[in-house]
Amino acid sequence: MALPYETQESIRGVSSSDLLRSGLELLCRSIVLVQNAIQGRDRQAEDVSKLEHQLAEASKDLKQYLAANNELSAMITREAAERELVQKDAVEARQRLAVRETETLSATTEIVELKKMVEETTKKLLSLATELAAIQGAKDQAEAELDQNYEESEELLKQCFDRVVRQAHVLYGGPSATGEFDIDCEIHQGRLVPSAKMGALATQEAGPTEAEEGECIEVQD
Repeated sequence: MALPYETQESIRGVSSSDLLRSGLELLCRSIVLVQNAIQGRDRQAEDVSKLEHQLAEASKDLKQYLAANNELSAMITREAAERELVQKDAVEARQRLAVRETETLSATTEIVELKKMVEETTKKLLSLATELAAIQGAKDQAEAELDQNYEESEELLKQCFDRVVRQAHVLYGGPSATGEFDIDCEIHQGRLVPSAKMGALATQEAGPTEAEEGECIEVQD
């Protein structure tokens, strides 16, 4: 292959040995450069292989991180839903608690009012019991006085009856006072009959019957 004219003119004054030595030097340098280039390419290939390996590992780690992230996101979503549900339950529980507290307060107020009513009723019952005891005592006393007055009146009536009998004997010359007179009897068809039986005897048309046991005796002329 012929050298260009410019190159031939530039090396025209150079000897063959110098040209050979320069050519060899250039050749050696080219070889060195080629070797360096080949080694650099090998290193680049090795670096690229390492980078590809690192990239594969990084991709694997990234996939794992993405999977973990997705799982974590799902867990966070579940926990958020559970937290929302728990918060909802807590709100409902607080509402129920507030209602129960209101009911308890109302029941407590009602119980207090009922206790006051019971106390007032108890006081009234005690007062009524005291008043009733006083009335009962007054009633017992009045009954005792009435019984005493009745006994005294009955005794007075008997005394008056005996007095009338004695006076009739003196004034009208009747039968002597033999003690056979009875203030509790009446005269019916010539007989002394208990006053309690007069109503029944007045409705009978039959003649006089034999004196029953416990009846008063018949008056003798």
